[in-house]
Amino acid sequence: MKIFVYGSLREGFYNFDIYIHENAKKIEMGEIKGKLYAIKDKEYPALLEGEETVKGEIITLKDCDIESMDSMENYFGENNPNNEYNKVLMDIKNLETGEIEKLNVYVYNTTNPDFNFENLTYIPSGDWKEYKNS
Repeated sequence: MKIFVYGSLREGFYNFDIYIHENAKKIEMGEIKGKLYAIKDKEYPALLEGEETVKGEIITLKDCDIESMDSMENYFGENNPNNEYNKVLMDIKNLETGEIEKLNVYVYNTTNPDFNFENLTYIPSGDWKEYKNS
């Protein structure tokens, strides 16, 4: 199974260690179209629709507890208005092979009743790892 991650599930972050580390077979750099934001008082980003480049990792897993990741992302099911993130099938460009892959991506749910755009800070680089390490 492959997943695309752009925030706290990336290698080097705490959720990678909890949910992915032991099952990662391969990690490749990838990018998608969108806009990346830091969320006030949170240690993870929000991906919104957009035409800019967002960097992340395509991770091939030997085993995956997707239900645990869904729970961590506050994903309760398709079209659930209380989702913090929705799963959206997106085109991901594999930067190592040049291929386009279609994978589910956690996209921030702007229709959630708790959503407030004022809590977001735009990340121009589109790279959470670079943003957190600067």
